[in-house]
Amino acid sequence: MKKILHRPTLKLAIGMVITFVLFTGCSKEENTVNSDKVAKVQVFVSGVENVETGALKASSAKKATSNKSALSRQTVSIRMDNEYYMQATLSRKQRTDQASDVAGLSRANVAKTAGTTFKAAANPLPTGVTYGVVVYDADGNYVDHTDYTVGGSTPEPFELVADQSYTFITYSLNNSDPLPAAGTAPLSATKIEGIAGTADLLYTRIDQVVTGGQNTLNITLKHLFSEITTAIDGSQIGSIEVADDFYLAPHYDQADLEFTDGTLTYHNLSTTGSAVQLGAVGSTSITSLPTIVATPATANGVLKIGAIKIGDVIKNNVEIGGITIIPGERYDLNITIKKHPQDIGGLIWAEGDLIYDSGTDVYSFSQNPGDGNYFPFGHLYPYGDGREFDRAAANLGDPCALVMDGNQWRTPTKEDFDILRSEDDISEPRTINGINGAWYPTIDEEGLFFPETGRKTPSNPSAIGQPREGWRWSTTPLWILWAGTHPETGNWYSVVSNRDGGFSTVDWGMKIRCVRDLN
Repeated sequence: MKKILHRPTLKLAIGMVITFVLFTGCSKEENTVNSDKVAKVQVFVSGVENVETGALKASSAKKATSNKSALSRQTVSIRMDNEYYMQATLSRKQRTDQASDVAGLSRANVAKTAGTTFKAAANPLPTGVTYGVVVYDADGNYVDHTDYTVGGSTPEPFELVADQSYTFITYSLNNSDPLPAAGTAPLSATKIEGIAGTADLLYTRIDQVVTGGQNTLNITLKHLFSEITTAIDGSQIGSIEVADDFYLAPHYDQADLEFTDGTLTYHNLSTTGSAVQLGAVGSTSITSLPTIVATPATANGVLKIGAIKIGDVIKNNVEIGGITIIPGERYDLNITIKKHPQDIGGLIWAEGDLIYDSGTDVYSFSQNPGDGNYFPFGHLYPYGDGREFDRAAANLGDPCALVMDGNQWRTPTKEDFDILRSEDDISEPRTINGINGAWYPTIDEEGLFFPETGRKTPSNPSAIGQPREGWRWSTTPLWILWAGTHPETGNWYSVVSNRDGGFSTVDWGMKIRCVRDLN
């Protein structure tokens, strides 16, 4: 018998089908709405750069700051014996050179990913370096955490609530070791304790509102400790036979990192400093591996040398102090062994201005500040000689070349004056034997003194004009070294100036300070 489907049963079946369809449609609609509220944040560490001076806090007990600005170049000298001295120049690396060499691994190419980008890329981290990213919500509560490896598989994105603000803390030791755990405490209470002072600690904080859908967060890390690479040049003496027990101080063995703002608390001041690992001896120059120095900002950094022997020169227990070190910066420390305290940039400067004795036809250097003749530009004979305004070929030349003391002296060039003065102008006003002048320090308490002796002009050759200024010719027309006290403001200045253009002429009389190459 054929079964007959009764009408009530048919109505029930149709109702169930309709209910299922409606439920399924509503469910899909709800899922679509929820997915729009999810922000997927893909994280990449795009690079590392040096810290902006003063941007991060540093402390030895808890918090301490330094008012000393970050100098791009510092030079400190110390005598080795009566003939030789050691000159140490600490130069801050430019931003493009700031990526650390500590990891010693090949660099990774970080691919750019489409989406919202919050941070510009910098110098990539080496392949194999591990870094951690911890996420906190707007109230500072822990949300999520992931450890990554540069060059590894693409990490899974964080899934966060769209249109909300989050804090991303990224940290690394710039090596392939497992990272110390950050834990799940709130941001304000999170710190990593006992970080080794020899680690290349990296850190950054980014606060960002994320949007629904895909986001790409390119994070740029900053160094928190300093890094110094030391190089020794003994080529002016001989090969480096001994270089033992080199240390950079002050240095702390451990530090704590507070996640909130990157504050460092330093512990366990090292009795020696951070050890400098130098290359093999036996050549005229050696270079160290990069040395990490963990210290708050200081203007009293010290390079300690237990023993050094270059050629026949031996020096034990050397300390070169007065070095400014700023946390997070990368430095080159270049040590050069020199033979002469008047050696600047490979040139020996005469200790006095040029003198010509017309009675004996002898050129020499003044022994007393303020002495010396006034020469026209490129002229062999000074004011008062009688030939000073005659620019016949026989009267022109370099008078410094006529100093017959066994050396090859010459008049300095404009570039020589630039080196003497230096980019940061190392000169200072000084008075010696009652005479004012410009002092250019070289080593210990020694230096070069350029008296303020003015200049002379053809219109009144016996008078000294602008006596509170020092005017000295170079061989570069018509550049001079011009140093002294401004007659109106009283301010000190030392500049390399072009006096061409009608202000000065070749007939003006100025002092000459001769130079020679280092023998």
